[in-house]
Amino acid sequence: MEKTDGEDYYRDKRFAPRSSTREKRRGKKGTSYIQRVVVLLIAFLILTALFLGPIMDFFNGPWGVGRVYPEKADYTIRRSINIGNRGGNSMDYNLTLAVPYNISGNNIQYIDDMSPNIEPEIHQKYGSDWKSWDREIDSQDSEEIQIDYSVRTKTVSWDYSGEESGTVDDISEDLKEQYNKNQWNVKDNDGNRVDRNDDDQPDVMIEPNHSAIKEKAEDIVQGEDNVYDKSRAIYGWINENIDYEIGETGRLPKHAVWVLESETGDCDEQSFLYASLSRAVGIPAWMELGVLYDRGGQRWGGHGWIRTKFVSENGSGGWVNIDLVNDQFYFRDALRFTSWVDDGKEGHLEDFYYYVNWEGGQIEIEDDFEDIRMETEGRIVSEDGWAIPGFGRWIAVPAVIISTLIYSKRTDFSP
Repeated sequence: MEKTDGEDYYRDKRFAPRSSTREKRRGKKGTSYIQRVVVLLIAFLILTALFLGPIMDFFNGPWGVGRVYPEKADYTIRRSINIGNRGGNSMDYNLTLAVPYNISGNNIQYIDDMSPNIEPEIHQKYGSDWKSWDREIDSQDSEEIQIDYSVRTKTVSWDYSGEESGTVDDISEDLKEQYNKNQWNVKDNDGNRVDRNDDDQPDVMIEPNHSAIKEKAEDIVQGEDNVYDKSRAIYGWINENIDYEIGETGRLPKHAVWVLESETGDCDEQSFLYASLSRAVGIPAWMELGVLYDRGGQRWGGHGWIRTKFVSENGSGGWVNIDLVNDQFYFRDALRFTSWVDDGKEGHLEDFYYYVNWEGGQIEIEDDFEDIRMETEGRIVSEDGWAIPGFGRWIAVPAVIISTLIYSKRTDFSP
């Protein structure tokens, strides 16, 4: 049996890349009185949009591109996987997908219904349900498997801080043993280790034991003594130093060391780097994979983010989410749902990416998501989405006032 090399999983994926906009304003002599009115009107509109809920919902609501998310979402999406055989012979294929499940803690996720157009076999693998289709396609023919998911989700912000955080020593040894190790030795279809970035080292997707990863991780968390502050430091470093780049069609994700060297990566790739750096300093971090609504492109697509551990001084706490490319630290928005969570065991994460196997023929795959229905309720602001860390949206008040005063001083508003 051959297997897909992950390229079809990435085909036509669209995410919400980080973006920053800088605007410069300069006054000049002889400007009319109208310009003063315009400046004051702009200041008023900015403050109104920030602090009045209904107007904020209109500009930056669930269909906007700001960092305002619905408190709750109830939606139906359709995943369509078209599998074609472009070869001269018939083709047998196996399609295996993880079955999304309820996440009852904090009422994060409830799967109300899953309706496929072709019934699969349901079986247990790695402690959870998976659905499989074993089918045959004639030469130059194709078929489409559709699954409608009806899901209810909730936005969650974990209100932890460094003041209450425990240290790495407070994390259970069992969890460290489960995750704090290298994971996923990348191989070709013949089972040989590969070196895709030509550094004379075989690729490992998550590699906390690599010397470059360990050195960088220790440098990033220097001076931090608790789990929260170390996690925050790693998140901040990646946000500042790794640029978002959409993964190339036709290849697996870059591994952690490659992302570190190239200083670019998509959602999965930046998550591999985060997991590697976090594990290198003793904090378990692992992949969570599912589907995200990209508000910029107004479409759903496959996505990967981090699940990690917070622990307090008394040993309490639990798992939290981090999304590197969407500026979410200890935050999870309602416009996503989880399909599968990595268990840290060798081979399991790889199997999620290699989701189609085939024999004979020449396979061609198209994998798309379609929005069928969306209802939202309430709104929650993710403070990490604002451009100036540490101040949140309140920085807009002095910023607008000071900018207006400076503009007024520098401009001749005489009629």
